[in-house]
Amino acid sequence: MNVMRFIAFFVAAIVVCGLAPARSTAAPSSSDLRMVVVVSRHGVRSPTHPSELNPYSRQAWPAWSGHPGDLTERGALLMRQFGAYYRGTYGGMLGFGASGCPSSGAVFVWADVDQRTKATGQAIVDGLAPRCAIAVGHAPSDPDPLFDPLPGVGVVNKVESKDSILGSVGGNFSALLGAYGSAFATMEQVLGCAAPAPCKRIADVPTTVANDGDGGLATLSGGLDMAADVGENLLLEYTDGHADVGWGRVDHSQLLELLQLHVLGKRLEHNRYASRAHSSNIMAHILQTLEEGATGHAVAGTRVPPNARFVFFSGHDTQLAEFSGLLRLSWLIDGDQLNDTPPGSALIFELHRPSNGSAYVRTYFVAQTLDAMRAGQGQNPVRVPVYVPGCPSLDCPFAKFTSVVKSAIDPRFVAKW
Repeated sequence: MNVMRFIAFFVAAIVVCGLAPARSTAAPSSSDLRMVVVVSRHGVRSPTHPSELNPYSRQAWPAWSGHPGDLTERGALLMRQFGAYYRGTYGGMLGFGASGCPSSGAVFVWADVDQRTKATGQAIVDGLAPRCAIAVGHAPSDPDPLFDPLPGVGVVNKVESKDSILGSVGGNFSALLGAYGSAFATMEQVLGCAAPAPCKRIADVPTTVANDGDGGLATLSGGLDMAADVGENLLLEYTDGHADVGWGRVDHSQLLELLQLHVLGKRLEHNRYASRAHSSNIMAHILQTLEEGATGHAVAGTRVPPNARFVFFSGHDTQLAEFSGLLRLSWLIDGDQLNDTPPGSALIFELHRPSNGSAYVRTYFVAQTLDAMRAGQGQNPVRVPVYVPGCPSLDCPFAKFTSVVKSAIDPRFVAKW
């Protein structure tokens, strides 16, 4: 009898558990999501300075077709796939569906003036809303102060800028060779310059810092800067689908090791001071844009129309790295380095305004995996939540988000857009 009662209890428990509601992971309803703002790095490009590293490799770096720094054919394909992803993910929730042309002004795209950023914006539009004649806006000439406000907007404190880098490494760049010795050794092996090879070694070149960046911002040169470029160029080869990455000496795991140096260089240069000086301007205007979504009314200071629902800024890894420094953000995509900013990756700011509650912001980082880009199959990017320090949770009340952003930006580096 006891056995029968146990069986009956066990079966009942299974039924009850099976009927219990599962924890919801569904996307918010269309009445909840009011606006999506995407700040994206451009897609895969060719190297900007293809011959500078030749003295430090046993073999010449491979030639790329097209103009240095331009978006490649693979890069355009991947960004069209990204555009289709954004449409599939957000079209229904934002009210313009999975196909057809969105209403006028519902989609707003603004790109920096480089070929790769404008072409990325166009590829996003072509994937998001093909044949809908959505304009890709951009400044009439270089520079666009939204992306490159220096010099001209605010005055850089050169001492503070330089010390902000030096103080991050104890004033001793040579110590990086010990901290990242394995990555430097792998780099020299890939370049064919490990001892006793006769070619020059990047690891032997001193790293220095000087105020020769935009508006006098401090920038790195020498060993670490060159090592970061090696990692970046090999990343571009990998994601562009080249057959023999690094002369056939680089696979995914080796690439990840080399990207440590690339991420490190970005982290040092785009530190808190540099981020406030160089990206307060664009962050301030993004906040104004989100305010339109939160209030439903036009806000002075942004060019984005008040009826916009999907807003896309086509910029550079500079913006992503500096938003990380400005707001102290961090992210990780499986198969990549912590806080890496691969081609096409983006920060997403979702503005939600429930009908019976207050507006809030939900932040994501999204990227196609390195292997998906290599295969030309970027239809399913990986989107991960990002916590904004100072917020009570991943869902940040808009009033609190506003306070966090305003305390992070420096108004001396903000100008009218």
